[in-house]
Amino acid sequence: MIALQRHRSIVRQVTDAGAVRVADLARDLEVTEETIRRDLRVLDEQGVLARTHGGAVTVEPDPDEDRRDLPYDLRHATNPVQKDAIARAAAQSLRPGQVIALDPSSTACRLARLIPDEPLTVVTNSLVVCSILSGHRAVEVICTGGTLDPEAMAFFGLQTQAALEKLSVERLFFSCRGLDLQRGLSEANERHAAVKLSMIRSAQRCTLLADRSKLGLASTVFYSPVDVAHELIVDRPDDPDRRAVVSDLRQRGIDVREVDLIPDARRQA
Repeated sequence: MIALQRHRSIVRQVTDAGAVRVADLARDLEVTEETIRRDLRVLDEQGVLARTHGGAVTVEPDPDEDRRDLPYDLRHATNPVQKDAIARAAAQSLRPGQVIALDPSSTACRLARLIPDEPLTVVTNSLVVCSILSGHRAVEVICTGGTLDPEAMAFFGLQTQAALEKLSVERLFFSCRGLDLQRGLSEANERHAAVKLSMIRSAQRCTLLADRSKLGLASTVFYSPVDVAHELIVDRPDDPDRRAVVSDLRQRGIDVREVDLIPDARRQA
């Protein structure tokens, strides 16, 4: 198993369990404990988890200090069960002939995997989405182009924004780094925020795909009030603070769709 595969597995186990032990990871992944310690050191430096004596635990990102977006592969491995449930719910609303836009979020990429090979136009700045849909003959894919960010696996910059400004889409499916009721939606840095805002401006209807960990969080750059989203699809929160966020969003007129996780999905993922 290569390092990237181990990192994905480690992130998933830490996300699911909240904490893991070096000895258990070494046994599960069939490598030495020293290899696992090196992996945990790398993931700790990237801010994905926090090393402890003998293992690692989950860590909430510090939005006031972290201006880096996490690499796509690590984002993809975080909260996979929740993101799959959200993507499935979003896919149910797709209709043949629509013109939609997908941002480069890991949840939108999961949605792309569920798109059938039927007449549909997909606008995206995501290299991952383009790759996923490349074998769909009936799906027209419009890539914005721009400057490639190899870690995000997506295009950004003035060229990307200019391409989006020339397009009109029926529906945008997008995510965010944080959703704060007072200050709005936020991203890790300015260029991500700028492209996200251009996508919103090009869309007639905006559907926000956000797992519950993002409710109440504020990242570095705020780019839009929360009510720019006509709809939010989120895995059903069970704690009082996040339930209060959901209630507030509904009072603002946002159509909040809460999805339940499939029983035993964590063991199946």
